[in-house]
Amino acid sequence: MVYKSLLGVNQSCKLFGISKFAYYNSNNPIEKIEKKYYYLKDIFRKIIEKNPAYGYRRIMVELKNKFNYTINHKVIKKLLKIWGLNLKRNLSKKKRSYIKIILDYLEIRANLLRKMILDNKITRPMQVILTDVTEIYYNNMKAYLCVHMDYYSKIVYGYEISKHNDTKLVVNSFKNAIKIIKTYFKIKSDKIVCHQDRGSVNTSYRYMSEVLTSKMFLSYSRKGEPGDNAVNESFFSRFKNENKDLFFEAKDYEEISRLIKSKIKYYNNKRLHSSIGYKTPLDFTRYFLTANLS
Repeated sequence: MVYKSLLGVNQSCKLFGISKFAYYNSNNPIEKIEKKYYYLKDIFRKIIEKNPAYGYRRIMVELKNKFNYTINHKVIKKLLKIWGLNLKRNLSKKKRSYIKIILDYLEIRANLLRKMILDNKITRPMQVILTDVTEIYYNNMKAYLCVHMDYYSKIVYGYEISKHNDTKLVVNSFKNAIKIIKTYFKIKSDKIVCHQDRGSVNTSYRYMSEVLTSKMFLSYSRKGEPGDNAVNESFFSRFKNENKDLFFEAKDYEEISRLIKSKIKYYNNKRLHSSIGYKTPLDFTRYFLTANLS
C-alpha cells in the first residue's frame, strides 16, 4: 500500500475508513484461506484420486455426505487453485476399434438399409432384420431388452432380456432370431441384411462374427442418426408406452422378464398392426411367405 510508508498503518486505515483488524485480516488472503482449510488438503486429494472426473460441485457434495464438512463452492474453487488440484485431468480415452475406424471411413456407404429404402427394394419379409436395445424400468431398477425384428412384416424373430447391456445380450437375441427363421419359417438366413446402430455391442467382433457366419450382410446407421432405425424406435416406444404401468409395478427381475416375454408373444400373435393391413405380424409373415415364396 502506497500510503503505508508515508502515513503509517494507523493513519492509512483512518484515511480509507477501515480498522486495523480489517487491514491485517485482508493482508495475504491466500495464506489465510489456505491456513484455515489446510486440514482438508489430504481429503481433497483422496476425493480427486478416487473420482478424477469430479468438478468442484461434486467435491462439495462428497465433502458434505461422506466427511460432514459444509463448504461453499466458491471456497472449494479457490482451494483447488491454491493447491494446484484444479488442473484439467486427462481421462484416458478408449481406443477406437478397427471396425469403428472402417465404419467411419465408409460413412453412409455402410448403411445398406437406407439405400434399399431409397431404391424401393424392400418388398417382402426376410430381407432386412433390424436390431436395437432399450431400457425398461421397474421398481426403481431397469432391465435391457434387445430385439431382432423384420423391417417389412414387423415381426420380432428373436429377443433377449438381461440385467446388463453387453455383447452377450445382442448375440443371444440374434441367435434366437436365426433359430426361428431357420426352424419355424424354414428360410435360409443368407443374403438377409442385418441393420443396427454403431454402438459398441453391435460393432463387437463376437456379434459381427455371428452375423457374418450366418451369411448375412451387415448394415449400420449413420453416426448419431437414430432415425435410420425408425422402425425399431417406433416399436420400442409403442411397446413400452402400452405396458408402462404393468412394467413399472413388477417387483423383481424375474417378474419383469415374464411380463416382457408375454407382451412380445402378444405383439407377434395377437396385436393387429395398421401398417400391415391390420393383421398380426405372425399371420402377415406366414401368409406372405405361403403366397409368394412357395
